[in-house]
Amino acid sequence: MGQSSQQPSSALRGQAMVALGGGASIGLQLGLTQAYFLGRWGPILLSSIAGALFGGAGLVLWVKVFPRFNRLGRAWAVSLQGLCAVVVMTSISFLVSNLVAFLTRSTTMFHPYSGGNLIVEIPAWRVAWGPFVAFALPILPAAFLVVMAFNRGWWPIFQLEKRETHARALAAQAQFEALRAQINPHFLFNSLNSIAQLISTDPAQAEKCVERLAEVFRYLLRTSNQNFVSLGDELEIADAYLDIERARFGDRLQVSLRVDEALRRRWVPPLILQPLVETAVRHGVSCKIGGGEVWIAARLVGDELELTVGDTGVGIAGEADSAFTRGVGLRNVHDRLVTLFGQRYAPSIESASGSGTRVTIRLPRVAGELGDHGELH
Repeated sequence: MGQSSQQPSSALRGQAMVALGGGASIGLQLGLTQAYFLGRWGPILLSSIAGALFGGAGLVLWVKVFPRFNRLGRAWAVSLQGLCAVVVMTSISFLVSNLVAFLTRSTTMFHPYSGGNLIVEIPAWRVAWGPFVAFALPILPAAFLVVMAFNRGWWPIFQLEKRETHARALAAQAQFEALRAQINPHFLFNSLNSIAQLISTDPAQAEKCVERLAEVFRYLLRTSNQNFVSLGDELEIADAYLDIERARFGDRLQVSLRVDEALRRRWVPPLILQPLVETAVRHGVSCKIGGGEVWIAARLVGDELELTVGDTGVGIAGEADSAFTRGVGLRNVHDRLVTLFGQRYAPSIESASGSGTRVTIRLPRVAGELGDHGELH
């Protein structure tokens, strides 16, 4: 604990390197320019040191001074930061310029030059090569600054953001898996309840329904590690569930499918249709005298796949959107879609009392068509 409080963090060390190195690289370029035209090499070292001092002063302002002003309003904070920067840089410039004058035994601000005119003679060959020197001088300082800033500044920040993104993805994946696990026992309970009602009245039909239920659970085991499956597979599972319910309701339950064959190859999250179909049967058609129809439709809207599950049942009393907060099925579908794709892809619902309900979901093209890799990225 004590050691970490005494030593600067790696991020702060990186900032220091960028600030000091940036100032030094600018000073180096200025020093090289002076050294070339004046024929003296002393300005290289002095200008590099001066640049590093300016960069270091900027770092101190960033870390120690500027954060104190952020408690004020934005305008006041920027104004005071600018004032402090001008004062500090003026002080640094004053010290550096007079130190250089002292070391080179030239005139200072307090002891100005009082002699006659000076003529500085620059050899003709230096003037002739001046454009090439102006071209070449910035290359090494700029390359040094770019490489150092990348390794000490940008790259650590990129790595940190990458780790944070990965952590958020893992959290979203864990939430998605928990939601998917939640729907399985709910589905099993309701299916077994439907089969139990058939055992005494139609044992043969109950046996067929058990076989269909076994198909569903083989599918669930097969897709347990997959984040996406084909729409065709999802339609088969929804149909298996509807077979179980048709055995119980008979002619009171009608089913229709409006899906283009080509769309069956699109990827969708597993077990995304069955909860919608189950809700349509149990809370729509089964509650209506005479029964009704459940239908599934799919179409492309731009590059997005739009899936709709509707029924001609009793409809929803009150606000239709409140259905996403009640029960397991609709809420689970809502939460999984939001977890995977964001709030923009939350499902929508329309309902009219006595006329039926329609739930619509939109899915982006996240993994191409069948044959591409179907893992969540």
